[in-house]
Amino acid sequence: MLTRQAAMRLRALRQLPSVALRCGTASSSDRLFSTSAAAVTAVQQQQQHPKKNLHPNSWFMMMGAGLLGLSAGTVAMMEEAAPSVETSQDDPQSEIQATSAAIQDEDHVKVGELDNHPPPRPELPTIPLDEVAEHCDEDSMWFTFRGAVYDLTFFINGHPGGTTRLLMAAGQDLEPYWEIYRQHFRGHVVDWMEKYRIGNLSPEDTKRSKDSVSFGDMYDTDPERHPDLLSCTQRPFNGEPRIELLTNDYITPNELFYVRNHLAVPEIDPEEYVLIVKGKGIKKHKFTLEDLKTKFPKHEVVTTLQCAGNRREDLHVDDHKVFIAPHWVVGAISCAKWGGPKMRDVLEYCGLDVDGMALGKVKNDKIKHVQFEGYDMDETGLCYGGSIPVEKAVDGLGDAIFAYEMNGETLPRDHGYPVRAIAPGHAGARQCKWLHKVIVSDKESQKSWQQKSYRTFAPDVDFENDLSHWPPPRLDQAMIVQTMPIQSLVCNPPQNSTIGGQGATSVTVKGVAWSGGGKQVVRVDVSIDGGKTWTASELYKPIEQGYNRHWAWTQFSKTLELPEEIQEKLRNGEKVELDIVSKAMNSDCNVQPERMEPYWNARGVGINHWYHVNTTLDPKMDKGASPIKNKTKEEEFGNTPTGGKFQQHWDMHGWTADPEHKDNARSAPTKA
Repeated sequence: MLTRQAAMRLRALRQLPSVALRCGTASSSDRLFSTSAAAVTAVQQQQQHPKKNLHPNSWFMMMGAGLLGLSAGTVAMMEEAAPSVETSQDDPQSEIQATSAAIQDEDHVKVGELDNHPPPRPELPTIPLDEVAEHCDEDSMWFTFRGAVYDLTFFINGHPGGTTRLLMAAGQDLEPYWEIYRQHFRGHVVDWMEKYRIGNLSPEDTKRSKDSVSFGDMYDTDPERHPDLLSCTQRPFNGEPRIELLTNDYITPNELFYVRNHLAVPEIDPEEYVLIVKGKGIKKHKFTLEDLKTKFPKHEVVTTLQCAGNRREDLHVDDHKVFIAPHWVVGAISCAKWGGPKMRDVLEYCGLDVDGMALGKVKNDKIKHVQFEGYDMDETGLCYGGSIPVEKAVDGLGDAIFAYEMNGETLPRDHGYPVRAIAPGHAGARQCKWLHKVIVSDKESQKSWQQKSYRTFAPDVDFENDLSHWPPPRLDQAMIVQTMPIQSLVCNPPQNSTIGGQGATSVTVKGVAWSGGGKQVVRVDVSIDGGKTWTASELYKPIEQGYNRHWAWTQFSKTLELPEEIQEKLRNGEKVELDIVSKAMNSDCNVQPERMEPYWNARGVGINHWYHVNTTLDPKMDKGASPIKNKTKEEEFGNTPTGGKFQQHWDMHGWTADPEHKDNARSAPTKA
């Protein structure tokens, strides 16, 4: 945590004009970043590790603590080299009024867009911007947004993105930060903040506040993505495949495998890559990529990965909002074959008695968890991390590996190149990408992604009243997600599609099903009337996996006869609406629940209620014709939540929600 003295030093640096600093990466590439983020990192590194070598892959950390001592000449030189920031001289209140008028005139703009403008609050005092800037540490954190001033000091530990990011923005305007992380623009965030509004800025300070901060793009060297990988968030990139493609192949092609990035994709030179293994009861070792390939046998495992928050948008409804990103729609699940050394082999090489522990002959209360830390870092120098129980890592049948191959190819950058953790049966969040450190410990990872982000809270615990005031009461009742529940999804016919009904007497349903923890999918029932009647489908799994080692998904299909009354309507030229749904059962007899209300949770994790697919049978369309997806103007994202409808304005998860931020920067390339 930053001390007040360090935060004030950081504030002094923020007063410099926005300056872009060119810094090296581990692969000697160049990037641009602004003084603000670099200053945070420099302060933290100087305070916490004054003599420690800087992280080899953190391009912003390579400036080092010396940034705090920039000479006037150096600053002047950088100011001269930096591009100027164009600003408008228009009065901000007039701009808001003009925007409102434009929205009323243009029917293509959605109603929810105005929600991001704080309402007029003339009864509140006008606070000078210089006074706001003084509230920039953990003792007092004020923020501005479009002329409003908020005191969010209480939120110091409640922000899902971490305390350091809040401190980075404290005393400043939020809009430049939200321009990067646009999921904040979906309306409900500003609504919640209004409860903590303490004042207004003058029109002059409103303009000055917004223009006081600018950033380079730490995501500008991210890899390009396939156009059928639909981005829920752009920065960091989180993309899910169109789910109708999931049944085309049993193994998901690399370019269509869902991507969950918590931070920017690091550039790592394989010649400089190092995996550090250390902790209690073992000897510290550093392994190169070549070491991992030559010192240990390569083990291959086919496993499905699913993000712990897959289908999160289903839980974002009127009376229960979800304040964590990304809001996956439905497709954050894929299946691949991974290759690399077993975790237990590497840990054994470092001195851990993996056989004794796996057989229960050796017990050590100081060895309970295996923590992972990645090379990926946020703007403040915090790396991603998580952990799994040590039992999983040492289990001879657990198939946990350090993967350097994916589907027989070199691990792609988006999936953790050069090495990632694979813990089959566990949530994707526990399978750290760009793996840098493995730490054997008596404690779980203390990273926020382990301790805060992926917990299953009770339905009466919400963000507004509980999680924002972290820690909430009875944290012991909120399990940290490791393995995942039984899941199935109808993929074909596609959601909101029209299929041929001319002469049709049946409809074919296809989908995927998976259960965490290695549990086998033993049956998938399907229905075309919303779950009133069911029949078992045919299961397809071309590989053999043993008891409690069913890491890979099962695909299912069924051709269902249409009831006579539906066939009669089609013969009479009437369109017929089908409500297609599936429910899977695993080898523990656990079955998907019908509704989400009994297990709704504020973090939006472990979601597995029935997924309803709306399909129209058209009697004028040949029964052998390809399905036609019915896109609406409001919902043009390739996947949709259960029932084929977003309960809240989607707007590309906030990317195009706001009239002042409607560009589609650096999205996936379009099809030719």
